[in-house]
Amino acid sequence: MNKQKPPKRTLAYFTTPFGRKLVFFAAGTTTVGLFLGNFLPHTFLLNKYQEFVQCYKDGIVRRVPDVIEARLEKAMNILDVAPYERRILKPFVVYGFDMFTAGSTKSKYGGLIGIPTNYSYTSIDTIDRSEIRFRNEQIKWGSESGQMLQEALVLTEDEQIFGMCKAILQLQTQRVMLNAVFPSVSFMAVYSVGNYLNHKLNLLAKPLSLRLMMYTFLGLFGVGSWSFMKDYNQVLYDTSSDKKLSALGPEFVDAGVRYYDKLLKKNMALRALIGDDTYTSKGNENFYLRQKSLPLTIHKAFFEEEWKKLKGEKQEQVAQ
Repeated sequence: MNKQKPPKRTLAYFTTPFGRKLVFFAAGTTTVGLFLGNFLPHTFLLNKYQEFVQCYKDGIVRRVPDVIEARLEKAMNILDVAPYERRILKPFVVYGFDMFTAGSTKSKYGGLIGIPTNYSYTSIDTIDRSEIRFRNEQIKWGSESGQMLQEALVLTEDEQIFGMCKAILQLQTQRVMLNAVFPSVSFMAVYSVGNYLNHKLNLLAKPLSLRLMMYTFLGLFGVGSWSFMKDYNQVLYDTSSDKKLSALGPEFVDAGVRYYDKLLKKNMALRALIGDDTYTSKGNENFYLRQKSLPLTIHKAFFEEEWKKLKGEKQEQVAQ
């Protein structure tokens, strides 16, 4: 009777000297891949990224209306955007009802400003309701949520310029480079700590289950640290943008209150129409464990507070 051969310890191969070298090169490749995966769509592949998110009608790319381009030019004038940056900022019509940005003015490839189709609406009567669908179903415009949605989709000129200025400020940051660096740094830190512990505690000679437990904890730490760095950095940019916009004058503070109020109402209406928890009951995006950006309610509260301060200062001047 032939004896059965013991099963090959495939995973044990990676504890050998050659296996450890292979893991080292795989870790280096993963680090570079994480960087390129986040960096390329905003630089070399920026045009491909645009093709993926831009809005089409009957297979033809929608062009930005002249009046919207004029408002974008006005927004650039307000922010005193440099001539070089003006040349590399490219507006296009994006799918959906939210402003979109990609790329950066810090890169020679420039940045994209995705302008929603509802920016072309001048009143509720100009809304093309036939082309607005959710999950291939027509919206019940006569419902309370439908009424709220159509009112939130129509933005005044100053509200649109406010949204454009916010997008431009986002594109003038180092967000693209940092968002590409964060996952690479987190992964390399996790790999380095794991490699150090393997040698320091001689874990390669101990049961595989012990190492898998360590890798699991380190992996969770790596994902957590990446999420924290990315989200915290975005919240800082959001806060900085609000402060810069509020410093542009009372009209911008007023526009900011109305702009964020309409964003919140749009999200609340969509929550009721879609019937899921993509948005919270207050209109914020529901990120669950993460906070990928500053909540819209905080944006609105900031401009409301600034507006109250301006009104208080004006009343004091009148009293004097």
